[in-house]
Amino acid sequence: MDNESLPEWTEARAIAALEENQQVMIPGLREQAQGQKVYVDHEFAQLKGVIIGNPESMYLPDPFHPSWYTSFRSLPREKLDWMAANRGKHVRDVDRQLWESMAKGLEALAETYRQAGAHVIQNTQPPPAEVINYTAGWLGQYGKHWAFHAQAFGEVFGNVIVNFHETQPSIRYNCVEYVEAFMGLVESDLDAVWLAMPDPLPLPTAFGAALSPGDVRIFPNKLVVVAHGVFDRAHITDLDKPRSSGNELGAEVLRRILKPFGWRVEQIYFDANYGYHIDTLMPVIREGLIAVNENVLLTELPEEIRDWERINIDPDEYVIGAGNSVALSSDAQAITAGAKKYMKEVEKRGVTAVPVAFDDVYHSTGSGMHCATFSYWREDDS
Repeated sequence: MDNESLPEWTEARAIAALEENQQVMIPGLREQAQGQKVYVDHEFAQLKGVIIGNPESMYLPDPFHPSWYTSFRSLPREKLDWMAANRGKHVRDVDRQLWESMAKGLEALAETYRQAGAHVIQNTQPPPAEVINYTAGWLGQYGKHWAFHAQAFGEVFGNVIVNFHETQPSIRYNCVEYVEAFMGLVESDLDAVWLAMPDPLPLPTAFGAALSPGDVRIFPNKLVVVAHGVFDRAHITDLDKPRSSGNELGAEVLRRILKPFGWRVEQIYFDANYGYHIDTLMPVIREGLIAVNENVLLTELPEEIRDWERINIDPDEYVIGAGNSVALSSDAQAITAGAKKYMKEVEKRGVTAVPVAFDDVYHSTGSGMHCATFSYWREDDS
């Protein structure tokens, strides 16, 4: 039986499975988290611990499933058609050269983090069939796993892990592949709290209280900005119009989850024709400095960050992932290597731009370095 197929259960197989009593899904993954701390102060605090995506978990989604299309509609037409023609297939089986480039991109990203002093947790083994097919009940044969996006697991606010459930079905439960890493983290850090957003509705256009980690930007002083993408400014006040990712109810649920821990959640809106998540459009670089194209934001930022300087990202560099950069610290920013203009502007402001070969990944999938990274430990040395 290949690793993508679910077993046909019989009584004999059930008895054998119960006798074996297997308790480990991904060997060694839980152990990778031992000795780690769970704590995130804000987006540009020193990066000390990350989980990154798995090159073996790259099954192409159906871009025309409504839950995907609401996000992917801003991608180039040829990319949508390519995904649709190969939906449900592993990238390696469709375009081996592209898969190798994506795998090398993840390797380069992991090495960049290690060089910056961060601990890297990663599964590089093929996940079991139960993980690959976890959402296939909603999407049928095209519902296979897409766990290149490690960030889809959630976010950390202070010492609170919050699992999110993406609006796109085949990555809604990315946390399943890495659940043993989370188990290891909470075993290692006795102060860590592990919570979760509500499960989404298993329907193509009804997401429930939905939110993606890509909708969130974490600022100092326990400020969380949740950004909703709309395709027309008039849609901001019309809650019946689609959002590019999560929704206002999801943001409100997150607000209530975080309020007892002293965090504040504010909501803004952006033009989804530029991208589907705010983490692909507005990097937080250091105190007083963000980057975002001048036409992206449709509403004002919260008052305490409204006057921060803004680097104007060229839309031509958005399409290769410039807006999906990752802060290594307040002094260094990992940026996709092709974003030369953005890197130059970052360097002008005294921040080191660290190039990572990720252009092919973003151009092919619409997701980049930040999407591939779950930061569980960001803290400046006192």
